[in-house]
Amino acid sequence: MQDFDTLPNVTVTRESSVTPAAIWKILSDLPALPEWAPGIDGAEVTSDQNTGVGAVRRVATAQFGQIEHHVTVWDEGAVFAYQTADSGPFSRTLTTYTIRPTSDGSAKVTVTLAFDTKPGTMEPDQAKDILNKGLTATLAALEMRARMAADVAQAL
Repeated sequence: MQDFDTLPNVTVTRESSVTPAAIWKILSDLPALPEWAPGIDGAEVTSDQNTGVGAVRRVATAQFGQIEHHVTVWDEGAVFAYQTADSGPFSRTLTTYTIRPTSDGSAKVTVTLAFDTKPGTMEPDQAKDILNKGLTATLAALEMRARMAADVAQAL
């Protein structure tokens, strides 16, 4: 595993109105990413493994083209992480979602994205501003999709 500890990173946290299990259900459905994530046009699992460490998801974006997510952490219901290489201005990234229960049983979701920019593309501070906005929108969309799924399940 590549060392991401020394790279610049962005962390965004959101307290959700749904349970950790509802968030995990959406987050861990690898091919369903385009159903909720802003800027994602398509996703498919390309590895023999559909879930867990070692699974690979190919994601299509209008902004960066095709990106492969290589799952590196899969702690059922709690932590999900994946690495990418060569995505737009980034030579590599590590995205980690952490889900924790709050005192009332809903979820607190934190996403951290560590990144390395390609030379001559953008400065780390510029990338941080862009990523902060994107991750904030992603967590809002994740919560909305989880809430919709929970409402449908409750209605059945």
